[in-house]
Amino acid sequence: MEGPLEAARRLGKPGLLAGATLTAALVAAAATPQLLGGRIGEAVERLGGASPAWLWLAALGFLCSLTGAAGSWQAAVRLCGGRLGALDANARYAAGSLVNTFVPGRVGDALRIALYSRAVGGDARMWKAGGAFAAIGIARAVALAALVVGGASAGALPLWPLAILAGFVAIGAAVAWRTRNRRARTGFAHLLDAFRELGRKPRAGARILGWILFATIGRLGATAAVAASLGVHAPLAAAVIIVPALDVATLLPLTPGNVGVTSGAVAIALQAHGIGHTDALSVGIAFHAVETAVSLLYGIVAPLAAGTTRNRRLALAAASTACFALAVAVGATVIAPAL
Repeated sequence: MEGPLEAARRLGKPGLLAGATLTAALVAAAATPQLLGGRIGEAVERLGGASPAWLWLAALGFLCSLTGAAGSWQAAVRLCGGRLGALDANARYAAGSLVNTFVPGRVGDALRIALYSRAVGGDARMWKAGGAFAAIGIARAVALAALVVGGASAGALPLWPLAILAGFVAIGAAVAWRTRNRRARTGFAHLLDAFRELGRKPRAGARILGWILFATIGRLGATAAVAASLGVHAPLAAAVIIVPALDVATLLPLTPGNVGVTSGAVAIALQAHGIGHTDALSVGIAFHAVETAVSLLYGIVAPLAAGTTRNRRLALAAASTACFALAVAVGATVIAPAL
């Protein structure tokens, strides 16, 4: 199973250098936020008033979102005839998350397709894994459509994106129906293997959709918790606006880990919600910081936990240490101040 070290090797020296430079820049910005401008400095200073309990809840929501996405891959790989355990599915997804944190252009998604293709096996396994990725994309469109409907009913979002999302879902359903009785005769045709199985066994698609809905709810809850930590009015309504905006803004990530893009998209969405510029920017920075921290921890721990037998003791020690550190952190930031 590919772990953090193997993922790092795939990045190469340029990727690692870019990641190190970005990390150094972020550390410098965190230490001296005034260098980024008055408004950003003020927004960073306001983070000191964030509620730790809500931020920990947000971290849990982001973790649920990641494990839900990994579960959708596990279900999609089964459609293509592969077999994958839960830990293995999370480890492969985590490796992609680790790469996406440091490299722009969704390189981590390409790595995930390569890693999950190994679980599919057989001929044209890369095409099969690519089809699984497309099937997951259709399920994401369904979940996003549900958010748009919810946001529109609350008067927070327009309904026009629903037509685009419905079009994607309709195309996916049509492909599944038309290909259900056809055999793949070329390597490229295996791209539709997942859709063929969905046409034969529509209930199998419910597993993918269920995991995607779980991931979406986790992300929605995490977003609402970050907003609540900084005293945003009606945080759940704000989250319903932010999550679809983020999905659109991060379709083509131009920076490693979406630095600047995520915070900016959150800030713009919150300003549409009637939140002041500085407060909106504070929420955007907090959102990106918590999400990135969870992604990094997940990207390191999940591959280690799914290691080979000879690494089980190391994984157990790492997990125990991580649990102890988390318990101390929660106690120091949430429980102690309440006593």
